[in-house]
Amino acid sequence: MKKLLFSLIALGFIFSTQAQTSLGGKKKASVAIRLNALDFGTATQVQNGSIGSVLNAKKWGQYASTTKSFGVNYTSQFSDQVDLYSNLDFSVTRKPLNTLNAVTISNENLLSSFESGVNIKMFKGDYRVNPFVSAGLGIRSFAFRDYSVYAPVGLGLQIKTCKGSNLNITTSYSTKMSKSFAPSYNYGVSYSFLLN
Repeated sequence: MKKLLFSLIALGFIFSTQAQTSLGGKKKASVAIRLNALDFGTATQVQNGSIGSVLNAKKWGQYASTTKSFGVNYTSQFSDQVDLYSNLDFSVTRKPLNTLNAVTISNENLLSSFESGVNIKMFKGDYRVNPFVSAGLGIRSFAFRDYSVYAPVGLGLQIKTCKGSNLNITTSYSTKMSKSFAPSYNYGVSYSFLLN
């Protein structure tokens, strides 16, 4: 598992380095503060049934039942329409288990995740509002000892504010890539500051 963690971190650095050398002109890079809500309960119900059955039964999780996390994001511009990102998030919670009833153990500890991927924006230009799709790879650990791998895929909305800063609203689904991973829906908001 340590090799996999190292590989994912190396992948993030490779994406960042590639983004810095791929554009001829000035490249944009930003750092963002992220707030997320991880919905493990709904994702487990959808995995064991379907989205339709969860919606029909009105069992979609509420904000109060989600796990809140705090993190940072680094985004670099690869092209006018493609951004490369790396996220690092932390929360204190009980360990989510991949079981039918999403049972959790009683001890709380640090849940951390690192992911790297790509955002593909709808518009090439400098638009005030720009929707995007995202995909990537990530690794999540509980108490820095139980590791699991996932692939986040989702949608987002980038809203320009002032002096190159952006408000980003995202929603994604973390797809299971290892047996121990408990899938989750992730709802997030972040505010980015331009570095150059």
